[in-house]
Amino acid sequence: MMNYQRAGVASNFSPTFAAVLAEANAFAALCGAALEIIHASEQDSEKEARFRAVLPDCPIRWGQGTTPSEAILATAKDCHHDLLIAGALRSEESAQPFTNGVARELLNQAPCDLLLLPHPHDEPVPLEHLVFAFDPGVACANFLQEVVRKLRPARITLVVTKTPFADAIAASRGEKPRDLEALMEESVDGLREETVEVETRIVASNTGYNLCDVVQSFDADLMVVRASKGTATLPIHMTWLRQIIPTRLLLVRDGAEG
Repeated sequence: MMNYQRAGVASNFSPTFAAVLAEANAFAALCGAALEIIHASEQDSEKEARFRAVLPDCPIRWGQGTTPSEAILATAKDCHHDLLIAGALRSEESAQPFTNGVARELLNQAPCDLLLLPHPHDEPVPLEHLVFAFDPGVACANFLQEVVRKLRPARITLVVTKTPFADAIAASRGEKPRDLEALMEESVDGLREETVEVETRIVASNTGYNLCDVVQSFDADLMVVRASKGTATLPIHMTWLRQIIPTRLLLVRDGAEG
């Protein structure tokens, strides 16, 4: 979990490409990972010069595929990247952070952890406030502790969504719905030795989409989501992330308990 060694940043030449590279470089350095640029194209000296002007010493991987997302995914797999980073917006000028097509493909298929940057900055901002969105069926106290120790935020907000669907799934298994307040307390207990301010929030929602509005209201620097246990997919109440990204998103795919 989050012991990244090799990170790849997918880059084209959108208006924010330099900012994506700058934020990717800062995050990789924070995690102690070596960074490589992935560009879905054959090698080109003019393009290489543009990349070198931003990150002079960063290796460049020229990806091949029938689509940009296919080239990025294949390159990340071939290069054994354990973290993939990319921009996320359909349009940099959009007032709403709608997820672009490449980011959706990466959310669905990335072979490793994924960091999406909807509004990258040329001067990367510190990750002071993290939002961690729970899958209410997965224990995560140890994972939260690792995230805090790695990224060193000043503040973390733990959010869990209470949905009728989750209750129905529990009932179909002959189980009682998870006690979300107890789950929160368990997770907070695991952070008591860390120098971080912790808040909790339970969000009632039929679909889970209300969570998007709540996360946006926090004005957080990073949202952390774990893939469902044993899968590479988003938790069912967070599939809206394929359409809209409320802030920087780190999707962790290991799904191990704790």
